[in-house]
Amino acid sequence: MKQISNIAKLRKAKGWTQEILADVSGVHRIMIARFETTNANMTIETAKRLADALGCTIDELLKEDDTK
Repeated sequence: MKQISNIAKLRKAKGWTQEILADVSGVHRIMIARFETTNANMTIETAKRLADALGCTIDELLKEDDTK
């Protein structure tokens, strides 16, 4: 199964829960869950917040992962 983005992978690499990422990024936890599991659209601002919190680029954040 193809992962929609690398959000979960990057988040788990930091040892963070969705709740911690939500607190650090300012993006609601439910939205993070949607981004991790569906093809939900996000704004550039949201992508920037998540990328900044995870210490990566927007490109790295949204890159599809074919390994799953």
